[in-house]
Amino acid sequence: ASHLLEHMLFKGTKKYPTGDIEYILHKYGGDIAAYTSFDYTGFSITILKEHADIALDVLKEMLTAPLFDAKELEKEKQVIEREMDLGRDDPAKRISRLTFSNAYIRHPYRIPVIGYKENFKRLERADLVKFFNSNYTPERTIIAVVGDIDKAALFDKMEDLFKGMERGGNSLPVLPEEPGQLAEKYAEEAQDIDGAYLNIAFHSTGLLDRDLYALDLLSFILGQGESSILNEKIRMEKGLALSVGAYNYTPRYPGLFIISSVLKDGDVKDALDEIIKELDTVKQNGVSEEDLAKAKNNFLSGYIYQKETIEAQANDLALGELLTGNPRFFESYIERVRLVTLKEIQQAAIRYLRRENMTVAVLSRSGNTLGPSPESILTSGEREIKKITLKNGLPVLVSESPHLPILSMSLMFKGGLKRETEETNGISNIASLMFMDGLGSMTRQEIAWFYESKGMSIKPYSANNSLGITINCLKEHTEDALKLLADLCMNPIIPEEELEREKKEIVSVIQMQDNQVFNHGHRLLKKLLYRKHPYGLQAIGTEESVNKLKRADVLGFHRDILSADNMALGIAGDCGAEAIEALTEKYFSNIPPAGPGPAPAVKELPVERVREVTVDTDKEQSLVLFGFPAIDIYSKDRYAVEIMVDMLSSQSGILFENIREESGLSYAQGAFQVLGTDPGYIAVYVLTSRQNIDKVKDIISREIRSFVKNGASDEELEKTKNHLKAMQEISMQTNASFIFFASLDELYGLGCDNYKDYNKNIDSVTAQDVKRAVKTYLTLDKCAIVILQGT
Repeated sequence: ASHLLEHMLFKGTKKYPTGDIEYILHKYGGDIAAYTSFDYTGFSITILKEHADIALDVLKEMLTAPLFDAKELEKEKQVIEREMDLGRDDPAKRISRLTFSNAYIRHPYRIPVIGYKENFKRLERADLVKFFNSNYTPERTIIAVVGDIDKAALFDKMEDLFKGMERGGNSLPVLPEEPGQLAEKYAEEAQDIDGAYLNIAFHSTGLLDRDLYALDLLSFILGQGESSILNEKIRMEKGLALSVGAYNYTPRYPGLFIISSVLKDGDVKDALDEIIKELDTVKQNGVSEEDLAKAKNNFLSGYIYQKETIEAQANDLALGELLTGNPRFFESYIERVRLVTLKEIQQAAIRYLRRENMTVAVLSRSGNTLGPSPESILTSGEREIKKITLKNGLPVLVSESPHLPILSMSLMFKGGLKRETEETNGISNIASLMFMDGLGSMTRQEIAWFYESKGMSIKPYSANNSLGITINCLKEHTEDALKLLADLCMNPIIPEEELEREKKEIVSVIQMQDNQVFNHGHRLLKKLLYRKHPYGLQAIGTEESVNKLKRADVLGFHRDILSADNMALGIAGDCGAEAIEALTEKYFSNIPPAGPGPAPAVKELPVERVREVTVDTDKEQSLVLFGFPAIDIYSKDRYAVEIMVDMLSSQSGILFENIREESGLSYAQGAFQVLGTDPGYIAVYVLTSRQNIDKVKDIISREIRSFVKNGASDEELEKTKNHLKAMQEISMQTNASFIFFASLDELYGLGCDNYKDYNKNIDSVTAQDVKRAVKTYLTLDKCAIVILQGT
């Protein structure tokens, strides 16, 4: 009922009829999201400050005057049934449900938030109204607002808006207490997947228990980061897992300490035994002072990083008040983390990580693997970038933002999938991963220990047109981070044994890539759209191409991309341009000024007729996916196409209204575009049931033809422009995202100040421009169609 209510509060109020809530918010540049967890339902609205009154009015109407229209209710129930099917097809969601339903025997945490389909179908409007009136009352509701606000005026406004919201009976729910677990439990389900998913869960603490802090740090020491104990022992040394991690899930009532792993069927039992051995070692010997210091550093830096967005700050305040009675709980949490001792870590491990307190859940093909806060936020429009050119020609972009003591760095290379062939497919991805696998005198383990001990986060990436490394660090470690970044890009040694390990893991991922319905369909769509161009390949490569790659190939690829004319470096945060110039000249000046140049251009064959493929799958969901050849990032139509795609994908847009809202045929639908330095593509997708595939295809075709014929109204155009401009601001809030995209623009020749013209470029698009773009690019007789038929 809670999850269904989350959906239904969007479906019309006395003041805002069905569809108007998303429409109004998008019109004024706002974004609304909703979520339901075990303990609460939440609604989050992010909007430009001048339209805050509109957001508050919408929220008030949702909480005080929902219509619960019977027809809308039936449609939304169908949508949620599709969501249930999607959850069963998703291995990560399914293993989570298996874990919680077996770890708990009395507490409601054993019940999935989305519900059980058989019970869900029996829910009627009267049930929903009764549940709403009993639970959505002011004494149960927390509203947090963060941003550029006048607190006194806002409070007065909210007092007036919500004065008519009637209190409930002040009753408190009496929940059954979960009894202590006395013996280990095992549960396994069979699913048609490649590989296996393993969860090892121990009953843990709630949010107000004294052992919370020690267990949170222990989860990091055991399973978060390259140099964590389980990653080193289980994945790296013994090769028993593709990935392994640990986290301490702490809702209001006692949660679960979970160790999760993705691995091969045949390795599940061995991995389980080895993980338990490592836990026993920690219980017997404790952890080192260095491990504890590294964990504390990372919790501190992680907390500061998350405070960059106003949405995160509002979420902290609301959840702190709701779950603990203290809106500043998450600030005091950090101080309590600082005080955790080695003894407390060991005692917590002994108290909770006991075999009799353990539930093991496995998802596999066989089903039998076990055997018998800042005061102000900078917007992107207010940010400035100073461009420095080093002596070797390397462009260095510096954006000063002194509001938090952190920095984000992005080092980019032209490369990626565009530089590959079928024979070398996957080499860019491997080269990016190998940045982290050894340099000079440092091994992969020593690199991981160095950056994690200082609270840095480092992530290599490889995409269609580029690859690189991103780093986040505290201000005090600026020089350490820059020196490490320079060493990683200039001195990778590509150890043979690490290369073989990476290849083995990548092949395992390739074998599992079709577990997700959407990933499977997207892979097939790219192959249909591109017969010659490397954009048709998968960034991760194929089993054949990855297995053939040698150390000499990766070293050669690295030599080809390592030149100042093929790179860009961006740094944003609490830094000074002069100091950064000195440090980057010190550490990056030895990079060669010029390299061999880009790979030869490949011209793709035009799509002259419909290319279609239909594939049967064992998933419960079916996918309909249309793809259209489109533009590159330099195209004069770029912003008209962006507006067109947003109109197709938004929650108040064409597909949402006519596939989900009118017919209830789908849980997920929308559109997206992939832009590149060569022409990319536009995709329109719908997740539905097998029996509705033909209906969905017809509706997509019908709505696209209507779009081609009629274009967009002036009102729709204005709403979409406001939405895109607001989303641009929201997406560029953090130093990391801002400098990443500015560096890419510089790398691709658009200039690091390209972001400043975004609003102007969006505003310049006319309705005629959009109509022309729709007619030019949404060509139904020259597209690719992928159908994945579920069960």
